[in-house]
Amino acid sequence: MEKYETSFGNAEPMTRKTFLGITTAAAFAGTSWAEEPPKPADELEVFQKELDAITPETYRNFFLPGVELPDTVRDKAYVEFPGLKRYDAAFEKAVAEAKDTVVTDKPAIWFIYNMGILIKTPQSFFSIDLHHRLAERLSPILDFALITHNHGDHFTQRFYQAMNGREHKTVVSNFADNYGAYFAKKHPGGYTHGPKTFRFRDVQIQTSLSDHNGYLVDFTMPFEVTVGDYTIFHTGDSANIGKLSPTRTPDLWIVHPYCGLKAADGVKKFAPKLTVIAHLQELGHARNRWRWSFADGKRAIDAVAEAGGKAVMPLWGDRIV
Repeated sequence: MEKYETSFGNAEPMTRKTFLGITTAAAFAGTSWAEEPPKPADELEVFQKELDAITPETYRNFFLPGVELPDTVRDKAYVEFPGLKRYDAAFEKAVAEAKDTVVTDKPAIWFIYNMGILIKTPQSFFSIDLHHRLAERLSPILDFALITHNHGDHFTQRFYQAMNGREHKTVVSNFADNYGAYFAKKHPGGYTHGPKTFRFRDVQIQTSLSDHNGYLVDFTMPFEVTVGDYTIFHTGDSANIGKLSPTRTPDLWIVHPYCGLKAADGVKKFAPKLTVIAHLQELGHARNRWRWSFADGKRAIDAVAEAGGKAVMPLWGDRIV
C-alpha cells in the first residue's frame, strides 16, 4: 500500500508513545476512578502548557495558509510553539496509519485535532468535521466528507473547496452546495430540512437536526453512520438532548460535552457502548473561553461513568477503534 509522505523528510512516523512521551493511556480511559484517581502524567502537563501558550491569533496564522505555509514559517512555529509541531505530527501519524490499515469488518477510526475523525471501512474512506491545516491534502483520497455545521472549527474553507470544487467529491452538510447529495439552502431563519438517508458504497448515513444553542436552532446536523452492524453517532456541537434520537444503539458516540449538552444525559437516553469526549483543546478559542483542558475531559469521563457508561478522551492522532 502507498506510504504517506510526511512533511518531516525522512523522519520515522511518530507513534502515540513518542507523541505523548508516556507508555500508558490509563489517564484517558473510561473508568470511574473509584479507587484511586490516576495522577496526570508529567508529559501530559507539559503538553497542556504547550497548548496554553498558543493564542487564537497564533493558531489562525498557522492553519489558514494550509499546505502552502512556507517551510521556514512552519519550522519557526514548531520551535516557538511545540504544540503546533505535535498538531502536525499527530495528523501525519493518523493518516499514515489509515492508509496502511486494511479493514475487513467494523470501521477503523482515528481522532483528528478538535472533533474530527477519519473513518476507514472495507470499501470507503471519509471524514467527519475534519479541521486541520493539512486537511486539504486528503481531498484526493477521501471518498466523501460530512460536516455537522457551518463553524470554522469543524472544517476549513480550503478543505471544503478542495472536496466540493477541485475533486468534485460529495460533502454532506446543511449549509452548502455539493455534488450528488441533498442540501438545504441557507436563509435568514436558519437551516431547515427534515431527516434524510444517504448511502455511499458500504456506508449508510442518517441525518437529523439539532440546536447549537438557544438561538442557532436546527443549526447542527448530527450524523448516524452505520457500516454493517457498527454505528457511529457524531453530534457535533449539539446542545439539545431532546433532538438527539439515533435509530440504533451507537457503538461510538462523539460528543462535545461542554456545549450545553451533558454527556451523561446522552448515556442515559441512548446508551452508547463507548463515548468519545471531544472538542476540548480548540486552539482557535481563548483559554477559558470555549477552550477546555485535559482536566475538563477527565471530569466528563467521570460524569459518563457515574451515568453507567464508558468514555475515552483520545489525544490528537489516536486510533479510537
